[in-house]
Amino acid sequence: MYKQRYLDFLYYFHAKRDYFECHEVLEAEWKSVPKDKRASYWVTLIQLAVALYHERRGNIKGAAILYRRLLKRVPAEANALYELGINARALKQDMKARLAHLGSSCFEDYNLPLWDTALLAACQRHAGKSWCAPSNLADAQLIHKHILRNRNGQ
Repeated sequence: MYKQRYLDFLYYFHAKRDYFECHEVLEAEWKSVPKDKRASYWVTLIQLAVALYHERRGNIKGAAILYRRLLKRVPAEANALYELGINARALKQDMKARLAHLGSSCFEDYNLPLWDTALLAACQRHAGKSWCAPSNLADAQLIHKHILRNRNGQ
């Protein structure tokens, strides 16, 4: 029912907390179709992952810009997000709250408000105990992946 790259996104998002990889996976999905047929809801989820990546790294300005964009994008994508098993109303409220408290406390991971219980159960089975575990804030490779990754494919 759901595309494999979306399921991969959910795994990286909730089990690995690898927001950079979330971006990579969905960007590949978004670019896999001709430009005139690209679904903008993938961009919404990409921006969410990038906002969290920036916030976790302490880039409050970058995170704030993306959270503000998300406050506009999420309502426009509500139907598509629903089809992906996401409660758009709850997501928008959560983004408002994150923006309001941005930089005022330690980073906390975010769990998408998934309404599809079958999707949630399948994701939990796949991830096991790592589902919704917090980010390892001591893992420089996770936190600074865009800087530390090997771009040569080696």
